[in-house]
Amino acid sequence: MTIAERYGEWSNGTGISDISQDMLERTKLHILDQIGAQVSCRNMPTVKLAYDYARKYAREGKAHLVGTADRYDAEFAGFANGTAGSAFEIDDYGGNGAYSHPGCTVVPAAIALAEERGYTGADVLRGAALGFETVIRLSRASMPSMFLGRGFHHTSVLGVIGVAVTGGAMGRYTGEVVSNAISLAASQAAGTTEYSQSGGEVKRCHAGMAVAGGIRALRLAEAGLTAPPTILEGKRGFLQAYCDDYDETKLLDELGQRWFFLEHGAIKPYAACGLFHHHFAAYDDLLKTHGFAPEDIEQVELGCEPLMIVHNGAHGPEPKDIVGAQFSSKYSMAMRMVLGQNDVGAYLDMQDQKFSNPEILALARRISTKEVKEFGEFPPRGSVSVTLTDGRSFEAVGYALGSPENPLGAADIQEKYLQLVSRECGDDLARRSMEMILRLEDVTDLSEITRLFA
Repeated sequence: MTIAERYGEWSNGTGISDISQDMLERTKLHILDQIGAQVSCRNMPTVKLAYDYARKYAREGKAHLVGTADRYDAEFAGFANGTAGSAFEIDDYGGNGAYSHPGCTVVPAAIALAEERGYTGADVLRGAALGFETVIRLSRASMPSMFLGRGFHHTSVLGVIGVAVTGGAMGRYTGEVVSNAISLAASQAAGTTEYSQSGGEVKRCHAGMAVAGGIRALRLAEAGLTAPPTILEGKRGFLQAYCDDYDETKLLDELGQRWFFLEHGAIKPYAACGLFHHHFAAYDDLLKTHGFAPEDIEQVELGCEPLMIVHNGAHGPEPKDIVGAQFSSKYSMAMRMVLGQNDVGAYLDMQDQKFSNPEILALARRISTKEVKEFGEFPPRGSVSVTLTDGRSFEAVGYALGSPENPLGAADIQEKYLQLVSRECGDDLARRSMEMILRLEDVTDLSEITRLFA
């Protein structure tokens, strides 16, 4: 059997009782985290654009635009909600080298399809678990080559295939239909990381594009459209087209027995690119130990994995827009030194100041980066070296808070959700919605949750 055919059988044949309890509980926390991101980002400019696009072009349907009473076709609602879930760098990601953003593709697709087709919360939980695992396995097989060597954006390129598996699992489609859906999804895999070099808001929409493409692929496969079964490993297939270096064996390694998502799934506490969260952790350790002030700092050097040099170096210390700020390791580190914060509010405040805060800019210009090849090896990490004006110097190596090496607990993830959703919807609704999501397997109608935010 081909890889896509194996995934089709796995998708169809895996019941919720076949998924480990640890995986189910972790899946619920990532669903919670993604819904919090969607709700809290629903009024951001790019999300409003995506919502308006759906309102203008979509047919009516049953899937909510999150935060509204508007209901549209799942493909368009999924596009809008996926955009919301990836709109401000607070969605989950793949740690320990499995670079990806599974939540902002898998979750909006699962919810839109559930509302449209009447799937239960248990169906969503099962489908999301398989979708998360698919994205992580694809990342393990293709990264960092897909990203570092070719410049493709993993969120959209991998996410569209994860969506096809998620939807196929929820609908209990035959292995043949899911295999064709995977292949059709791979034909729609797209999105580059040029935004990290020169800016633009399209990055915010990449998740939404993957959601729409994955749902479209599933619908076409259901209608009977066929596609090459060797799409993933074939001589002219997905992996060879998107990667200089890949390992297709990682797609099938212990499939159905081992949940690699548990070893790689990560939650962000900060609204910035996750590659330099390692450096936030290292800096926080130095500050706690040595207690210096921002004005004491003469120079800072960040030891970085090779991917970070490419992905986070182009914007430099003086970003021109908010994407540039969130992807600039130098500017974001200077924010941490001066403000002690890298949350949503901090970046919005900097945007209001046109990224011209003189203290932050002065520090950002004194930050340099150095490639350390071994930092990209398992597990990825980063170092911070600080030299003070009195000549003293300190260095620390850190692992990102929220990563598998330095995880957030369930209570921390729940607190993040409450903070994000309470700001938009109030404390009572935030807590009620969280309670429903954390007992998702008991929810019979997903609209019970989505209607809360309307």
